[in-house]
Amino acid sequence: MRAVVHDKLPQPLPDKQAHCLAAGLIVRYCSRSEAYLAGYGKEFTDIFDGGDPEIGDIRADLIGIRCARRSSSSAELAGCCATELTRRHLPWKPVDLN
Repeated sequence: MRAVVHDKLPQPLPDKQAHCLAAGLIVRYCSRSEAYLAGYGKEFTDIFDGGDPEIGDIRADLIGIRCARRSSSSAELAGCCATELTRRHLPWKPVDLN
């Protein structure tokens, strides 16, 4: 999971977009279960290590998981995340995941 995020996720990105894409990429290259584990696990560890746990991050992860399920490519995943973030008035920027 870490390798997928490290190798496939462009930086820097707005926070919720990074969560959406990271979760979606983990679904595409690992599994849905691992995407849930990574998302919830990250917020759980934020509680104890001085991070900033946010329910909005979990919501963005769930969007990414749903987007991955209906996307046939990483580019479609990026488009889905952009659409869903726009609907929620959250920031995003164009990315190339090819």
